[in-house]
Amino acid sequence: MAKDARDRILRAAKALAESHDSVQGVTVSLESVAHEAGLTKPGLMYHFPTKEALMLGLVDHAAEEWARRLREHTGRTSAELTCFERHRAYVAVATTAEVSRGDYWIFSDALYHPKLAQAWSRHLSPWFDTGGLDQRVVSLLTAARFCADGAWMSEATGVFPSDDLAAVREHALGFIDAAEMKEGTS
Repeated sequence: MAKDARDRILRAAKALAESHDSVQGVTVSLESVAHEAGLTKPGLMYHFPTKEALMLGLVDHAAEEWARRLREHTGRTSAELTCFERHRAYVAVATTAEVSRGDYWIFSDALYHPKLAQAWSRHLSPWFDTGGLDQRVVSLLTAARFCADGAWMSEATGVFPSDDLAAVREHALGFIDAAEMKEGTS
């Protein structure tokens, strides 16, 4: 029951973020989230006693959602995949997932609050691990990830979205293919 209430609260907080016309207009307070979730403020505070706890929960929920999407896409955990398979999965998911301004806000807010960035690192670092690879290979994988990052951020914000997201995905996958070929010749 407690997990259901926590999920309802986190969905309500994300819905508030998505309901604004601009990222700067997002106001997430304990009161507004409690109202959106159909709870009293004390009821919300049972699960998230402070706004910081709520924000940490929201970011952790979003980061776990991305990791879940990657696991579902591959049918395996990050540990069961090669570095190249993990990066291909990220490119595929990032260029096809339904995203919103709320997703972008949750991600970008972590830039200004180091505690919030920890959840992204914890859930996604295993997918981006390039340890032991030649720097030339790492730079190609990073370029592929940056293409995918830019694609989902552009789609989420609506700022200069791609007319052909499939072509962007193919170019990013080409970087990964090139990286894998370089690794094979090292």
